[in-house]
Amino acid sequence: MKKHIISLTIAALGMFTLTGCIEEYTPQNGAPSLEQLTNAPGAFDNLVANLTDKITGKRSYRPGSNWVYDYGYPSMFLTRDVEGQDIIPAGSNNWYSTWYEAVRYLSSGYAVSQLPYTYYYGWINDCNVVLKSGGAINYAEPDATHKHGVGIAYAMRAMFYLDLCRMYAAKPYSEDHNALTTIKADEVRTVEGASDQQRMTWEEAFAFILQDLDAAEKCLSDYHRSDKYTPDVSVVYGLKARLYLEKQDWANAEKYAKLAQEGYRVMTQEEFLSHRDGFNTPNSSWMFATRFKDTDPNIVSNDGDDSWGSVMIMENGFGGGYAQNYGGVNVIDKHLYTTIPVTDFRKKCWVDFKLDGESKGQAIKDLMEYAYIPTATHADSVERATRIYEGGVLNASYGLGGLCLKFRNLAGKTETKYEAWCVSVPLMRVEEMKLIEAEAAGMQDLARGTALLTAFAKTRDPQFVYGQHQDAYYNTSTSEFQNEVWWQRRVELWGEGFATYDIKRLNKGIIRSYPGTNHLENARWNTDKLPSWMVWTFPATETNNNGGMTLNPDPQQPAGDSPEFIW
Repeated sequence: MKKHIISLTIAALGMFTLTGCIEEYTPQNGAPSLEQLTNAPGAFDNLVANLTDKITGKRSYRPGSNWVYDYGYPSMFLTRDVEGQDIIPAGSNNWYSTWYEAVRYLSSGYAVSQLPYTYYYGWINDCNVVLKSGGAINYAEPDATHKHGVGIAYAMRAMFYLDLCRMYAAKPYSEDHNALTTIKADEVRTVEGASDQQRMTWEEAFAFILQDLDAAEKCLSDYHRSDKYTPDVSVVYGLKARLYLEKQDWANAEKYAKLAQEGYRVMTQEEFLSHRDGFNTPNSSWMFATRFKDTDPNIVSNDGDDSWGSVMIMENGFGGGYAQNYGGVNVIDKHLYTTIPVTDFRKKCWVDFKLDGESKGQAIKDLMEYAYIPTATHADSVERATRIYEGGVLNASYGLGGLCLKFRNLAGKTETKYEAWCVSVPLMRVEEMKLIEAEAAGMQDLARGTALLTAFAKTRDPQFVYGQHQDAYYNTSTSEFQNEVWWQRRVELWGEGFATYDIKRLNKGIIRSYPGTNHLENARWNTDKLPSWMVWTFPATETNNNGGMTLNPDPQQPAGDSPEFIW
């Protein structure tokens, strides 16, 4: 049955406040205390496992509802990415349209402003519980039994806070080092303190996050993980690289990006474009990942439709999901697509726009190149290609050009309901570290950075020529070199949650209105500065409980489409 979007024009629910994430450990109504919880057999290990298990596949915002974007950390990728220009939440039934075209509903009085707050501070509270139960209050030295678990908690908390700061910062660090970011809720904060607490400045936030990362590095120095679903010291180095990139501490950004790469290698063309394993299974490039399991609430109920696979994977044999069957496709910006040379293999992650001018028969024939066909017969290949055609043309009323085929069903499960979407999603890849290293090096020594960037780009396009992408830009807030790095990040990391972060970090605007655009009417907006909706608002419930809170201004809905920009 086709699912329908619930109107988001409802007041924010008072179900969660930041003060509410401070744990009360005195047993009430038979509830266990922290001491009782920690002393239970295997309790600490379970608390640590919860840190990474809980971020995906759980309805942490509205457990009793089937809100399609309520499936955890990967959902936040799309809420951020559609705010810019590179991803268009197209179709007749797309749950991410609020962040793309109805930005007035991102104001503090509406429910969606509560979503990231509920998520992130709930996850942070889980980290605080582990730190308390592991005896690491105020960075106290944990004993050997708890050291690794405490290190994982520090790393995860740092990752969450770096995200929060980049989402809520009133201004980019490059513009104002003391701009307000977010609220600090650590393991020693009290209810009394939380009732009158100010937001951290960038400098205060960086110091706090770096202290967590230093502690994580120390605790995880001898930790050997069994899989890539928990952070190890390489991930800590990667988080430090992200922090120093944001801080524009180029020497340290380069240092830690380089350290983070040890033991990994970039994805080959075959791995990147694999019809069987493409962006669904960790490989030698992935440094950190999350996954959907066949026991997750978002998989076993509501036909699995509130999950990453439902909104990002267009191929399955059971006629479900928003990307294929319910009219909620996510597509690449046409102009960005046209700037990708045909010699760059990443261009094959999206359906060529030329198919929009073809007959149905010809289009289905051409779509067979993109279809998931590991060992399929010709008839099966036609059927799979037909599903993509129907998903974009008939169900979404959109078309074919730009449809995303970067993310694939779980290998061998494409015909199996639910299990096809039990995929892994990358949270950190070595390619990101390569690009951080190149940018940081180039901001110190242009020749060295250009050489690093060129070496990386040639792994994707053997005919890469430095400087060929300058037509992809529209303001001069950054140099030609940083523009080239940004272009590589936009293409390489498309759909992985970095778009808004980069636009804010580089203080860019966006261009959606131009001749031949595939952006939706009433959302064809051009700005020459940072869009107001990329400075996220805090939920009004926070100010109700925190007298020291300073809210960000509500975003401004553009009055109408912008005149076409001429590239």
